[in-house]
Amino acid sequence: MSEFFEYAKTGALFTSNDPQFYQNLRNQIVERLYDLLVWQRAELEQSKGLFWPYESLKSLKEIFERQAENVVHRFAGQQAQLFLSRLPFPGQWLWLKKTTIELKHFPEVAELLTSEQEKIQAKLVKKRQKKFKLCHFCQILKKPYLPESKGILRIFSLPYLFHDPELLKALNKSYFLYIEPPWGVLYRQTWCRVFSELEDPCLWGLGGSDDAAFMRSQPGTLTTHMAHGDFLDPDEPIATGRAKTHDIVFNATFDDMPRKRHFFFLELLGHPLLEKKTALVIGRGEAANVGKFEKQVHDFGLEKRVTVRANLLRREVPFHLAGCRIGLHLALHENSCRDIYEFFRSDLPGIISTCTAGVNMDLFTPETGIAVADQDLPRAISQVLENPGAFSPRRWFLDHSGSRHSTRRLNQRFKTVFKDLGYSWTEDIVPLGSSGANRYLSRSDYEIFRKEFEQLFGIFRQWGKSPVRLTID
Repeated sequence: MSEFFEYAKTGALFTSNDPQFYQNLRNQIVERLYDLLVWQRAELEQSKGLFWPYESLKSLKEIFERQAENVVHRFAGQQAQLFLSRLPFPGQWLWLKKTTIELKHFPEVAELLTSEQEKIQAKLVKKRQKKFKLCHFCQILKKPYLPESKGILRIFSLPYLFHDPELLKALNKSYFLYIEPPWGVLYRQTWCRVFSELEDPCLWGLGGSDDAAFMRSQPGTLTTHMAHGDFLDPDEPIATGRAKTHDIVFNATFDDMPRKRHFFFLELLGHPLLEKKTALVIGRGEAANVGKFEKQVHDFGLEKRVTVRANLLRREVPFHLAGCRIGLHLALHENSCRDIYEFFRSDLPGIISTCTAGVNMDLFTPETGIAVADQDLPRAISQVLENPGAFSPRRWFLDHSGSRHSTRRLNQRFKTVFKDLGYSWTEDIVPLGSSGANRYLSRSDYEIFRKEFEQLFGIFRQWGKSPVRLTID
């Protein structure tokens, strides 16, 4: 990557006449960026820094845009335009929209659009559930009072169902859109650009600073650091008075072990500072994948120190957390991950790797825990285990987080956005939840919007292109 950035600065990048050379180079750079920003985040953090790729592209933007607008050397201009469309430059999505219109006959552009559709289809195929209620993936937070004020629609799951621009335009006539992508953005989700092409900007709930910085550099996007986990119900019962039977709890999705870094977790337990510590691993996953992890535990010789509890019911989790001393989070990327807030609610100090994308690192304070680089994790874990009384995560959670506090802050954000857009503010949003089929903190709130959900269902039926079966009840 460094060689590419330095070469581009010289202005010599656009001297070739070979289109295949440029396409191959772009493919290589896209693949390298993906590896850096997704799989090699720890190494990137320790070397150039997590924002280095974005900052380097930002510094090159003027050079590429000047070349793209050069009408004399059209071939070189087209190649520059393709770079601007495929790499996470500020304004990438605007260039990508322009490219899909002006250069749609280019094989590279056709391949990109085909790949997007294939990725969306693959996500749908992976879903075992093929029938969804509307409230399983979107939630009305506020009624529309047209024309003075729009309603608010929260999209918290299956955002790829909304990929069709015509569907989005139909929804945007009545609703302002608030989107919480479960996996974050990490620039690679270029199909998200359809959300930036509406009459109103969309508000994106993004926990991580790199996700938010990229999104704010795109047209038609607003951001808030709140999403998903911020809206945890503070009143859910937690277990108290349990004996501490495990030092560490590691929340692990067994079907996504490379991202969650199970292997790295087991390696940490072999560090001299942690070689006598015990751990509880909880998470959901297919039986075969749970078995793979249990084999890894066996191969590391950790059967007596690591306990696996797979596919617990949600209501069972607090009981198991109460038997642990600290919570550990190592995933490479998330979006406002729920388990961190569950640690705090259950009064467990949290420790997280700072290379994790999609998490607001400001959550980790002298009250709640520590965020450190990978190489400092053993020392940090050991220190927190030796001084558990130095933290008060549950008090922090009750004072600053949970559905009531976070809904109030989000409500204020919406009020400011509506004022800026010239809409009147007719009523506040209902309290949000972080999980469950409809994400309402109170199930009765769903009935408040019954008429609006029926109208929303009518829009989906009129659209008629849903790849899954939709129902309203």
